[in-house]
Amino acid sequence: MRGKTSAYKHANKRRLAAVCLTVMLALLFVMIPAEVHAAGDAPKVSVAVKGEGLRVKWSKVKGAATYDVYRSYSRTKGYKRIKKGATGRSLKDVKVASGKRAYYKVLARNAAGKRLSGSKAASGVIYRVYVETGHGTGIDGTWDPGCIWNGYQEATLMIPISRATAKYLTARGVYVYTDAYSGNNRNLRWTVSRLQTLDVSVMLNIHCDCQEAPSGTMPLYRYSEQRKLAKYLNRGVHKYVNTTNRGLRKRTDLTTLNDTTNNCVACLFETGSIKADNWTLRTRYNAYGKGLARGICDYLGVKW
Repeated sequence: MRGKTSAYKHANKRRLAAVCLTVMLALLFVMIPAEVHAAGDAPKVSVAVKGEGLRVKWSKVKGAATYDVYRSYSRTKGYKRIKKGATGRSLKDVKVASGKRAYYKVLARNAAGKRLSGSKAASGVIYRVYVETGHGTGIDGTWDPGCIWNGYQEATLMIPISRATAKYLTARGVYVYTDAYSGNNRNLRWTVSRLQTLDVSVMLNIHCDCQEAPSGTMPLYRYSEQRKLAKYLNRGVHKYVNTTNRGLRKRTDLTTLNDTTNNCVACLFETGSIKADNWTLRTRYNAYGKGLARGICDYLGVKW
């Protein structure tokens, strides 16, 4: 009996100690400012494509006066601050690299600059593409028609195809730079110069071949990665356009393929002969554009 009483007393002491410890921890928790210990009060971050960049948004944190935004191309390391002291709750990152998944974290600070809490990583990817319509207005302002046959000009025939390409790419969330909506008023030399200031993944130069050329598509490339892109483009077009396939051809003498290699993968795509494929080029421009856009998306890994 004495043993049972002793055991009972010890059990009560353990219960009392546990209750006291719980109360002490609860009081201590209340005394500590919520913004320091409340992991659940960390910013919740979302990332989405917005125009030519990524829009980063985050939730409000109680007690926060400013937010610092960090970006990395690795989920676990290499974060660099891209915005300090943001007072709003969103940021558009137009300097993010094209075609690389970017990870973002947001750090909340109070009015004194003290860290309150940090978010988990959220990610997004933006693809930028340049669609250049062959020939058109030169740097000196003169008009370059390209190939001519029976009153048709290459420079104007390609505009609807470029527009359709841009339309389908935009619908898939790809940001497109193009001269197709301004009347093909930027020639290749201007475009190559412009590309030095842009971060794009692909440059597509759309042409048709001369009247002596046989019917069919013929994408041109110079090195292996360009050939890979050319293959996807050709495959895409032939999904939607019933025309001859002249195959891929290597060229080492073209500005498109030589002067854009530092910052993107380029292809000059011959859509067909201005004579032999004239009706197809004039009436099936939407299918051409859909096929070219499909090829670019398949190459980049963008869901079609």
